[in-house]
Amino acid sequence: MNRAGPLPRGALLLLALLGAACSSAYKIQRDMPSELSASAVVVYPFLFRWPEPAFRSFELSQRLIDVALSEAGEQAFFFGPSEFKLYRPEDDNAWAASTAVTLLAPYGVRPDQALVLRAWAERRIQSAQGELLDAQGRPIGQSTVEETTYLGHVELVHPSTQRRVLEISGEAQADPFAERSDDGADPAPELTRLMEELTRQALRALDEHLHAPREPSPAPATVALVPWKAFEYSDEGRPAHVGALALMDPLDGEILRQQRLRFANPRVETSILDRMIRLPEGLYVLSAPEAGKLAPGDLLLQIDGQTALPHVLARTRLGPTPAQAQVRRVDGGTSQILLP
Repeated sequence: MNRAGPLPRGALLLLALLGAACSSAYKIQRDMPSELSASAVVVYPFLFRWPEPAFRSFELSQRLIDVALSEAGEQAFFFGPSEFKLYRPEDDNAWAASTAVTLLAPYGVRPDQALVLRAWAERRIQSAQGELLDAQGRPIGQSTVEETTYLGHVELVHPSTQRRVLEISGEAQADPFAERSDDGADPAPELTRLMEELTRQALRALDEHLHAPREPSPAPATVALVPWKAFEYSDEGRPAHVGALALMDPLDGEILRQQRLRFANPRVETSILDRMIRLPEGLYVLSAPEAGKLAPGDLLLQIDGQTALPHVLARTRLGPTPAQAQVRRVDGGTSQILLP
């Protein structure tokens, strides 16, 4: 990317130190008993240690759930932030600090067979002064460059014993001069990549301890998320973004929706996202087995009475009974089906 004006000497020094945004080695602490066996993981809303709108906590948690599903979606049930109330996010006794335990019984999972995944991050910002030089190398002024470091943490907690069975942490530095190709969809891509990798490593460490209650059925479809559920999420001190979105200039609101749609689906083609932008919240079917219950272009609206989300759909593959799903067909009609 071409930028007008010379780079400050301090910025060049920071670039040499930063290079591309990079991560440090991960620090891992384990207290995982050999007898631990889990069939469910409850994912908490992402905790930012600095001010962010509520929808960011929801959508970053959803990104981490996507990572968890890719790693262990056939080994355990996963539950997300929109499905329970959280009162004390840092209390290791999650069954007393949230309503999450009520989610387990319909799937035949005992409380001692479930874990909680908590992810959170700190942000540290340091400033460096540098000289601005003209083409002849003569000083013409001063400039300030900020260095941002993200410190990420993922914890796996066994609420029934209030035991932290795994803690993994790492850090990533943001490159202030990196080119962004996502039209502003991710305000902190280095943080996102760090938290994805920490979650991936945490689930891999848990691999031998996750046991599905039954063999998973075949996946009914490949889907993309229409993520407007994120705007409905709120917690203490942070209201849902629905009201603010309604008051925004229509063009600004459209840009925000496009950005959130792209963040939720970083690998989906722009032409498909353009189709999805006008849809209600749910799961857009990208592909499906021939002669299956779903077809490309369908939109899963609800599953068992709640908004269709990736982990809700994934649970239908392991559930003890079929789930009832509401589908808006590609031709515009609506139907009810049973999954799997």
